[in-house]
Amino acid sequence: MRTPLLAICLLVLAAGVAAAEEEEQAAPPARRARPAAARPAPASPRTSDERALLYQLADAQRSLGEHIQQLKDTIEGLRTELAAQKDQTAAAEQEVKAMREEVKGLYVESSTVREHIDALKDDIGGVNSNVSGFRTYSGFFIAVMILLLAVIFVLTIRR
Repeated sequence: MRTPLLAICLLVLAAGVAAAEEEEQAAPPARRARPAAARPAPASPRTSDERALLYQLADAQRSLGEHIQQLKDTIEGLRTELAAQKDQTAAAEQEVKAMREEVKGLYVESSTVREHIDALKDDIGGVNSNVSGFRTYSGFFIAVMILLLAVIFVLTIRR
């Protein structure tokens, strides 16, 4: 909004300066020969308009300078925020790497536990077969003992 106004003001100022130079060159030689201090400075409306325009241009330039400084501060803040976000992203990536390594370790550990469980199943199967074999042998042993007791009892009664 201010940039077009500034451009228009500069064009008007340049046109005013060019017109003043043309008037000075078109003036008679006698008028040009007089020193500037000797002639009184008439307060023309054009000069006051030019001063007002110059003041407006100076105000516009100050305002643009302040606006540019605010933009620079905002950009610097954004750069700082961007750097902070990059640091946070790098930290998050490190955490993800650490978690991946931990998951790999847990996978290896769970695989080892599964192997141990499978080995224990085999051992339990062997114990079960031994127990059933022991039951069979103990059953025969008890039967033999009962038979011997019966024989001893019969021999004892017979006498």
